[in-house]
Amino acid sequence: MRAKTVNRIVRINRKGEQWKLQQLFGELAERLNRLPDADEVRRNPLRSAPAGLTEMVF
Repeated sequence: MRAKTVNRIVRINRKGEQWKLQQLFGELAERLNRLPDADEVRRNPLRSAPAGLTEMVF
């Protein structure tokens, strides 16, 4: 006997809050995943961390 397959379509409510949160999360993930271009690297030079964020060495 053959197993019966069931195909279902998921409908997404694009006006809901969950949809907006997933869209924002997806956009953030794409921005974090991309490599910075040369102009962006020049505009944001490396800086040392503030003293309050670092632990004492001695």
